Amino acid sequence: MADTSAAPFVVFSDDWGEHPSSCQHLFAQLLPAHPVLWVNTVGMRTPTLSPADFRKAWRKVSRMIHRGGGEAAAQESERARSAVSAAPARTSAPRVCQPLMLPFNRLRAVRRANEISVTGRVRRACREMGIEAPVVVSSVPNACDYVSRLEGSRVVYYCVDDFAQWPGLDHGLVRSMEAQLIARADVLIATSQHLYRTLCASGKPTHLLTHGVDLELFARVADREHECLAGIPSPRVGYFGLFDERSDQRLLAELAGSLPELAFVITGPVAVDVSALRQRPNVYFTGPVAYRRLPELIRGLDVLALPYVVNELSRSISPLKLKEYLATGKPVISTPIAEAVLQKGSVRLAATLEEWRSAVRESLSVDVAARRQALGAMLARESWAQKASDFLALCQAREADLAAVTAA
Repeated sequence: MADTSAAPFVVFSDDWGEHPSSCQHLFAQLLPAHPVLWVNTVGMRTPTLSPADFRKAWRKVSRMIHRGGGEAAAQESERARSAVSAAPARTSAPRVCQPLMLPFNRLRAVRRANEISVTGRVRRACREMGIEAPVVVSSVPNACDYVSRLEGSRVVYYCVDDFAQWPGLDHGLVRSMEAQLIARADVLIATSQHLYRTLCASGKPTHLLTHGVDLELFARVADREHECLAGIPSPRVGYFGLFDERSDQRLLAELAGSLPELAFVITGPVAVDVSALRQRPNVYFTGPVAYRRLPELIRGLDVLALPYVVNELSRSISPLKLKEYLATGKPVISTPIAEAVLQKGSVRLAATLEEWRSAVRESLSVDVAARRQALGAMLARESWAQKASDFLALCQAREADLAAVTAA
């Protein structure tokens, strides 16, 4: 295997510090030993005139005006470090680069202008950091125009979702950008079985690396409940994370209506219209909770739910929260999405309203302490530190090793 002691990385991904994505978890572990230039990218959806899009655009523009990532971005990175990982205090933050970019990817002139802007900014930042021949990693298809222009030692596509299925995106354009990224990549790493099988068709060295979990955080029993639960009666069925088009609102509404004695708690950002759910008197939206304070939220929940719609959109997802849920020891109920089915020995699967009603009622009597101990042993090798080590090995393996693994 190649020397990986201090390999530098250039990473194209979601905005550092915005939320604890799998890519951020991995690099929070690698940062102590590896120089990392983190490139915040623009989204693949054409922005609208909505207030939410305007606020997001304003944040992006304000970051773009700071040369080379700037002091503000560096400070943001340091704050984000403690939010996304349990890495020790000595862990440094990456240098964050926010190049001038426009989100109108369908326009050839815009993509060309973005290519010039991004590659120029990233090359300059690499020179300032003393980075030569970095491993270039992308978790987003729209980095296809940049990855092969940075004179990196290797290009890695870290595939975390099937973005072409996301509502609001130009599916044909996203497919085209992903195909270009795959063609320019040396290594493909997928986070779910479905994504892995899809990428294998490319003939490139392809590997499955499932998500990790912060066991230290999620197996911890908080000494108090989070204040967002004040006034919400028990027992409580909870969900935390992004609530969006993949969430089965109809199922939740019917379940809440059929179990009026229970409270249904939804914690996190909401990206869809939930007016129908808000009309249910026993459904509560708490808003987001800081990542480090999630154990306080979990303490006050009796059952953890993954109520995803089972369709093409959810087919490829591997929710980060699935292993986080399991680490808590609390009973977990999920619709039969593919990644939950793989954990069916530890996750209660429910497809219909009646199955959900039975599962919730029976889960209220689970011995949480015993379950936490048993699942903790199962998840012992699923830490983000172990996943980061595996990721590094895949990024830096010799060509012959990659070819051998792919052939096997």
